[in-house]
Amino acid sequence: MLERLKISNFVLIPELEIDLESGMTVITGETGSGKSILLGAISLILGAKADREEIRAGEDKAELEAVFFTKRKSLIDYLDEKGIDPDGGHIIIRRQIRSSGRSLYSVNGSSITLSEGQEIGRMLVDLTSQNSSMFLKKREMQRSLLDSAEDIARILSRYQQSYSELLELKRKREEAEEKIRKVEEDRAFIEYSLEELEKAELKAGEDDEIKEKLKIASESEYLVENLGSVRDALDSSSRTLSQALMALGKARNKDASLDEYYTRLESASIETDDLLETIASKISTYSFDEYEMEEMNSRLALLQRIRKKYGGSIESAIQKRDEMKSLLLSGDEDLAALDKLSDEIAKKEREVILNSDDLHSARLKRAQKLSASITETLRRLSMESARFVIDVAKTEPGPYGADVVSFLIEANKGEKMSDLESAASGGELSRIMLAVKSSFFLSDDTETLIFDEVDTGISGHAASNVAAVMKELSSKSQIIAITHLAQIASKADSHLLVSKSLKKGRTVSSLRYIEGDEKVREIARLLSGDESEISLEHAKTLIGS
Repeated sequence: MLERLKISNFVLIPELEIDLESGMTVITGETGSGKSILLGAISLILGAKADREEIRAGEDKAELEAVFFTKRKSLIDYLDEKGIDPDGGHIIIRRQIRSSGRSLYSVNGSSITLSEGQEIGRMLVDLTSQNSSMFLKKREMQRSLLDSAEDIARILSRYQQSYSELLELKRKREEAEEKIRKVEEDRAFIEYSLEELEKAELKAGEDDEIKEKLKIASESEYLVENLGSVRDALDSSSRTLSQALMALGKARNKDASLDEYYTRLESASIETDDLLETIASKISTYSFDEYEMEEMNSRLALLQRIRKKYGGSIESAIQKRDEMKSLLLSGDEDLAALDKLSDEIAKKEREVILNSDDLHSARLKRAQKLSASITETLRRLSMESARFVIDVAKTEPGPYGADVVSFLIEANKGEKMSDLESAASGGELSRIMLAVKSSFFLSDDTETLIFDEVDTGISGHAASNVAAVMKELSSKSQIIAITHLAQIASKADSHLLVSKSLKKGRTVSSLRYIEGDEKVREIARLLSGDESEISLEHAKTLIGS
């Protein structure tokens, strides 16, 4: 339950701190006094989007804080999963909105995201407004309400897991079928291209090698002429060195100190002979006949055509060759994989159907129970002839099962059963929403319910019955109701009054508890807009009834 609310510099509220009680609390006040501001602050704490325009004029930030106590296991488990200390069920939510646009959001001192705040808020509080009454007409809201029970939520989770796996298998099958179709469609072209590439016997860098050879061939005459001169000079030098080596050998026989010179000269002679042989061999490589030149030019033309056709380089052509070969070789494997996928899909479809049947049975069971409960509550809310049905109709499997959930109403005896969108008036829709919430949440573990003027369009005996149902709900959950109906306010355990005043030339909204004579006067105002003796007596009667 919501135990404390603290607001600072939010719209017309400079400072507010108030403790809230269990049971049923009502909030009343003149139109424009600040009731919607209070609800806006609570909504922000529960994860609504912030607007820096809500910061009180002249201030650079607004601060909001709420203290809750919860026994809800799913919430405590959620906080544990997020690494947030649940502190024995005490939940302190703080939110700071700055004029810079930045918003700070934390739970028990740990920073949270907006989506995390919304999830925590959803588990702490159920907030019903006039807009949510209209939202009740939407099929998605109707299905979501029916699925709020933990047993249905578990089955739905199991169904969604299997359904998601089925969609993934079907996606893989479509990809495999598309791949096989494309290969078969292009097989003739792929086989022709592959034959051309394999016949070419490609080697990376071969075109550059041929270009280099052709360049050398075009300059071979010049190279042979100059290297021939080198060869001749080396040949002459070799003979001269041999003669010198022979003479030095004779001399060292007489003088041992000449050994070092002999060794050096011998090395020079050997190196000269080796270089002479290398140059002679190199000259032979520059001999290109006409046939060889034609072959190289022909090969280069082929490689240039291959390169242009298959990606701009020999390396890319080799890659495409390997890809085509792999594509054709994988055909049989893809067909086998497709057969396996089809078997897996058939198995998963059976699993999805079984899970959808379980989900349908659970929904149907709860729908029948809630239909009777809501019908009974509607009759207590002065819709004596009403009949409410939660219809669960079978359809094709989808993200939320194989059911269409519809809330149907026969508002008056003799009318046909119709969906809420076409059947319910504004006042009826408010009572239907209350009846739905009453039936759903008496069997749920939601600890705080906030009703924002859902009594619009209701008066007289119907209003008294609405008050009685709210009072009944407060025996299980904390009820906070913003209302303009005296019948509802008179049944509250606690009464908060919102008022607006001028302080130091500025408009200020404030909130305080009222009781005794002050509570009587406020209920009299709600009854007739004044504090006449008749309205005061009527107010006392309502409070005492």
